[in-house]
Amino acid sequence: MAGRDRISELPFDIIDKILRFLLIEEVARMAVLSTFWKDIWFSLTHLNFDAKFLKHIEKKYSHAHNDNRTKNMKKKRRINDIWTSAGLHVINKVLIQHNGFINKFVIDFSHTPRNTLRSRSFDIDQWLLLVTQKGVEEINISLRPENEYSLPNCIFSCPSLKILHIYGVSIKPINAQCTLPNVTSLQFQDVNFDGGDLLVDVPMLNSLSFIGCKNMTTFNIAAKKLDHLAILDCSFYEFSDNLELRYFRSLELDNSSIKDFVYEFIRRTRLPLRQHALNVQHLTISTKEELSSLDNDDEMRIGVSAFMYLLQICPHLRIFDVDLSFSEILPKLPELLHIVRHGYKMLRILELQEFAGFQRQILFIKELLACSPILEKVVINRGRVTNIYFENNKEEILHFHRASTKVEIIFR
Repeated sequence: MAGRDRISELPFDIIDKILRFLLIEEVARMAVLSTFWKDIWFSLTHLNFDAKFLKHIEKKYSHAHNDNRTKNMKKKRRINDIWTSAGLHVINKVLIQHNGFINKFVIDFSHTPRNTLRSRSFDIDQWLLLVTQKGVEEINISLRPENEYSLPNCIFSCPSLKILHIYGVSIKPINAQCTLPNVTSLQFQDVNFDGGDLLVDVPMLNSLSFIGCKNMTTFNIAAKKLDHLAILDCSFYEFSDNLELRYFRSLELDNSSIKDFVYEFIRRTRLPLRQHALNVQHLTISTKEELSSLDNDDEMRIGVSAFMYLLQICPHLRIFDVDLSFSEILPKLPELLHIVRHGYKMLRILELQEFAGFQRQILFIKELLACSPILEKVVINRGRVTNIYFENNKEEILHFHRASTKVEIIFR
């Protein structure tokens, strides 16, 4: 090249943002264009080794995948080991030669074959040790739980970290108290908190999510500024008193977590109902993918009681987002909503998911509307399955609420 191209003349931060849209391998190929581009990929601030990156690596070995037709499992495992090792090699090379700050680091090996990374935990440890020394602010780790990878201690002593989202790993106890002074978002999915108590102080934490986690009783977290809490598909958990439950404004639970959350809240407060109301203004109730109505009367009674109690301790609701499948799991629920009738004096928006047109859902919606005298908007989202009376029941809801208020009702 006789001269620099127009892109080369741009400020580095603009070039860095442009290169974020490319795979690491594609950025590396740009080294042949000119001396300017030769080492640019070693200064990228966002390193994204996600599923697309691994797919690119796998395609490079597509000639070997032709042998899959032989259905020889030994050959398949060998091929998988080859392209997985190739991906690890590229990541190692990039990180070893990287010469700048790393703002965001993403690795996603959650779709790799089983056990391909079980013997390579040392590599992942070294990656995380390196990026935590380069001012990283966001880390996203996704692995297969079967690999039984344990998160290294360096993660919990990283002063620059602001966002940590991890999937499919284990967290073992750490001897000393850990502090993440600048972390604002923590998400744990399919994480096994393995072993004894783990105390983590996160003074700036704003959002905390647990999804399908195990042994949560060992995770002792202190977060005084928590604004959003999500607990999905996590049964039998117990938080320490270091986690304040009364002040967050957004709460997300599913049908498997409501009961344990309510029991945990009652255990923590031990005060009259009017004195320990939550400050929740946005409540989301979702359901698992596979649902069935509870046949056991005791389970039904406990589930209904827990849901009703949750509604009573959330008098400040402004947005209520609920999956209508929940009324199918607890068929006795609609008849009891009159207990909190006229209790939501601040509720403005009602979001209803998975509307199928079933009569039980109709009754549930009518009772919710009756509990909310100053609603401004109701959004009803059509479900994946509907019955033959869907349109008639839709009109029934519209007619029911037109008679009492001018609230806007939207069907999607």
